[in-house]
Amino acid sequence: MSPAATELKISIQEPKSWSRRVSITVPADRVNRTRSAVTTQIASTVRMPGFRKGHVPQRILEKQFAQSIEQETLDRVIQEAYREALEKEGLRPITQGTVENVHMHEDQELHFDVEFEVQPEVKVTELTGFTATRPAEEVGEDEVDSVLERLREERGVWQPRAEGEKADWGDQVLVEITPKAEEGDEEEPEANTYRFVLGEGQAIPDVEQAILTLAPGEEGDFTVRFPEDFADEEQAGQEQHLHLKVVSVQHKEVPELDDEFARSLGDFDDLAALRARIGTDLQDEAKRRAEADVRGQIVGQILEANPFDVPGSMVDRYIDLMTGQGEEDRTKLTDEQREQISQWREALRPQAEEGLKRMLVVERIAEDQGLRASQDEIDARVEELAATHGRTPSEVWLQLEKSGQLQALENEITEEKVFDYLKSQNTVS
Repeated sequence: MSPAATELKISIQEPKSWSRRVSITVPADRVNRTRSAVTTQIASTVRMPGFRKGHVPQRILEKQFAQSIEQETLDRVIQEAYREALEKEGLRPITQGTVENVHMHEDQELHFDVEFEVQPEVKVTELTGFTATRPAEEVGEDEVDSVLERLREERGVWQPRAEGEKADWGDQVLVEITPKAEEGDEEEPEANTYRFVLGEGQAIPDVEQAILTLAPGEEGDFTVRFPEDFADEEQAGQEQHLHLKVVSVQHKEVPELDDEFARSLGDFDDLAALRARIGTDLQDEAKRRAEADVRGQIVGQILEANPFDVPGSMVDRYIDLMTGQGEEDRTKLTDEQREQISQWREALRPQAEEGLKRMLVVERIAEDQGLRASQDEIDARVEELAATHGRTPSEVWLQLEKSGQLQALENEITEEKVFDYLKSQNTVS
């Protein structure tokens, strides 16, 4: 038999840059050979009255098990031909192939199509001529003051209001709220108890205004209106009669902003030392934000100059990583929960697609320009981490390896090198 008699006929189409449709025609000789093998295998296991096991005539087998033989033949031929076509053409699918248009010709040739997604081909040919503007990195005293106030708030202690003193904005209240009975109600409505801070939007405005008129232990009847944009559409814009009782009111006492407060937060000699540390931390954070902004500007311009698409399956997997929730996790949810998750994932899709493109561009530039992190650079970074945390490099290395963060460290160094290169090739003002 000549090689041509068993050679697959393969043609490839690219419906999209990241998808392939492979049309495969399998010669009749290969199909017939597989059918014979399938028939022989069935014959070796079938028992029929009047025949010894393994000695049932082929014509009877083919008549009795025609459908099973044909289906098994198709499955085997398609699987083997598909694997061979992928290897021959150097294709690397990232999704399960979808088999379509299966057709057996009269001469027993088998034709079928398979469509699948592949890693997108990223070509970055334009890397220079871009301009980025670095945001201001200055940190004002008002920002330091804001952090100090937040620290004071975090360490505040709730204290009860004096007897007869009404609540004020920012106070924490404990209230009993009872819907007024309507005409025809068979049972008296039950009271519900809530604890919340006034002014933080945890209760509707009319309820908060009503509470402000009551001192601890006081109660009263009120008519409140739900906002037009209230989450419960049935209650939005509606009035309701409520009975409110204020059980307790507490205000927060925050510590004085002095040297003693500074020392309570850590190894600070006085308030000036605390302010200096906060300023340094804010400055470092401002630098990180500015650097991230510059990187985003440069990558955005590179993507615009070198456009490409990414397959939906890759975006879905990227969203899985962003959310920490895969397909298997979602199958355990209720239909309502799955619908909510689906809407949430759809809202995340543009961000995920942009993040994925950014990652692929950085990888391509690193590969093209030889900027991947070297082993010496990784070792040096591990030594820096060890020195910072007072540990040995081997301890840090082992911890990173166990936690799966060693690859993340390598990626971080690679990304730094890529952006240092890009900033050297473009203008940052």
